[in-house]
Amino acid sequence: MLDTKGLAFRTWRSLTLSTCAFLTLMALFVVVFLEPFCQHIELWDLERLAARMEADYDRTDRFAMLDQLARDNGLRVIVLTEELDVVLLRDGFTPHPASSGADALTEAQLQTLAELRQDLSRHGGGHVHRFVNGSNESINVVIYFTQLSDPDFGSVYVYLSSAVTPLTETIPALEIEFVIVAALMMVLTVFVGLGLSRRLASPLIALTGSAQRLGRGDLTVEFDGGGVTETEQLAQTLNYATGELRDIQRDRQELLANVSHDLKTPLTIIKIYSETIRDVSGDNPPLRQTHCETIIEEANRLTDLVNEILEISRLESGSASIELSQINLTDCLEETLSRFAILAESKGYVFHCDIDPDVPILGDAHYMQRVFYNLIGNAVHYTGADKVVRISLRRNEQRVRFEVTDTGPGIPPDKVATIWDRYYKSRTNHRRPVVGSGIGLSIVKHLLVAHQARFGVTSGSAAGSTFWFECDLAPQAGAKAPASLGPALAADRSEPDQPQP
Repeated sequence: MLDTKGLAFRTWRSLTLSTCAFLTLMALFVVVFLEPFCQHIELWDLERLAARMEADYDRTDRFAMLDQLARDNGLRVIVLTEELDVVLLRDGFTPHPASSGADALTEAQLQTLAELRQDLSRHGGGHVHRFVNGSNESINVVIYFTQLSDPDFGSVYVYLSSAVTPLTETIPALEIEFVIVAALMMVLTVFVGLGLSRRLASPLIALTGSAQRLGRGDLTVEFDGGGVTETEQLAQTLNYATGELRDIQRDRQELLANVSHDLKTPLTIIKIYSETIRDVSGDNPPLRQTHCETIIEEANRLTDLVNEILEISRLESGSASIELSQINLTDCLEETLSRFAILAESKGYVFHCDIDPDVPILGDAHYMQRVFYNLIGNAVHYTGADKVVRISLRRNEQRVRFEVTDTGPGIPPDKVATIWDRYYKSRTNHRRPVVGSGIGLSIVKHLLVAHQARFGVTSGSAAGSTFWFECDLAPQAGAKAPASLGPALAADRSEPDQPQP
């Protein structure tokens, strides 16, 4: 079972720990990394200005350019000869006169320049940089030092330096501000985390409760996602699954009711006639023979019903083995029609047949005979008082089309889509069929799908129904004459509407 309270706590804990980790990183940045970061930002800016200076140094007004560069950016700029004599010195916004001697710089500054020159020599050219403390220890200085070619002095060294904004007083202020912000964020995280965790957990708690009701067999339950996108999608899926379960339960109840009805009738008849034989006709051979035949007939009907239930179960579960090979569909149909001869002889049914000879397809002969038997049996069951059934099997280019038409009351348009369901007929009229058990069309649907055939029904109220299917022809290996249908079903194929004898 889903621990929803634990889920809410874990969600809140994750948010709180994430906030703590974020605040820890921010504290490290403020206390440890802020000053080095500022120094490197200043160095990147100084390198950018130095690159612009080097690109423009060959100008005749280069010293004016350097003077402007120092004034605009608050830099200290020094140009020195190879002997470290000062050619130009500019310090921020305060101009210093050029000097050809070393007295313009202090001993410490000259020592620093000498060290920079040695570093540049070891570096092999380009430029060097360093961070040093200025005269005020609270102020750091970033230095850029390079060697350039000068048209007047030959090779010269150019020294650029910039003061890094002092952070001695800034960092404590930032630390205090950070502590205040961190405290506010923690308090906000606690309350927001609690609200968010409850917001996320509440739909899951509701879904869990609904799922438990569903598990106890309550199929009226509805799932509510609580407005959260992910849980809404889950709720829609569960509602769809619940609806399917309701349909399955309804079908199961109808199946049990209808199967019980169909089982009860032959069992009742078998019991009645058995008792009659015991009590009445046991000593009357002709009457006893009649009663025994009735019992056998009902037992056969009962066996057929059980077999069809088992067959539809195998088809729906996919365990039925259907082996496709080239078969003659005409032979399958005529073999099936011979089984209906007794209806034509004893009950007055009339079968009008229009059948093309030698119709080869890829299929399973046993199951195609089952398709024909169920479709024709359905037509026999629902045909009108004239007891006429029309049967057609015709080629159409590379396809073959089978049709069976009855003259019965037809199918309402809103029921056409459901006639392939198990026991559809019993939902409106559960009279005993002449042949079949009531699940024949469902078997037909599964078998035709397995044969990749198109199928359907054309019907209108009080206009009869035509069931049909179409499938591809297989390459015909050779002509074969169709078998005889027998006297009761012999059809004049040139006149499909001619009544049968």
